[in-house]
Amino acid sequence: MKRIGLSLLLLLPALALAGTKPVSCDLGPAKQPRVAEVSRAGKIEDTYVYSLRQGKAAKATLWGGESDDSRGSEVKVKCVGDRQRALAVMGDFMSAGYPRGLVLVYDTGRRAYERFDFAERNAPGWLYLGAKDRLLVFPPGGRLETERRYLVYRFAAGAGQDNSEEMVDTLPKDDGYRVIRIDL
Repeated sequence: MKRIGLSLLLLLPALALAGTKPVSCDLGPAKQPRVAEVSRAGKIEDTYVYSLRQGKAAKATLWGGESDDSRGSEVKVKCVGDRQRALAVMGDFMSAGYPRGLVLVYDTGRRAYERFDFAERNAPGWLYLGAKDRLLVFPPGGRLETERRYLVYRFAAGAGQDNSEEMVDTLPKDDGYRVIRIDL
């Protein structure tokens, strides 16, 4: 019975937006909680305007700009990871015309939230957090050219460095990285 109850509790964060309650994810260590929250409002047919709150900051639309830029349908929101937590969001947003999403973490060393935006057909499968860069890795099959290859978005951690995108035949090695499995 305990296993069933625990399984249901693990599903709740992904299902919470099925109603009107926001999805919250504690991204910080136990002694310093850093909560991020995604909520929705303004229903028109099967779409809502999605907002994000990071910590105690004011709520802002998910994609900034006009509220319609953050109007989405078929949006999935989930708190993922074990030791290191991340908030993952993906859906069809009016501003893009294609699936779009983000992964949000809290970096305790920098004492700041870090946001990694993406626009791909498939959801990302892994986030690698390293001292010099962050890798958002997509499983094969999203774009035609990645039918059998992994797509890697590389986000530079330092100022003055460029972000990049590459295709690789295998998952990146996890040496020097903390890896968060993203299961949207």
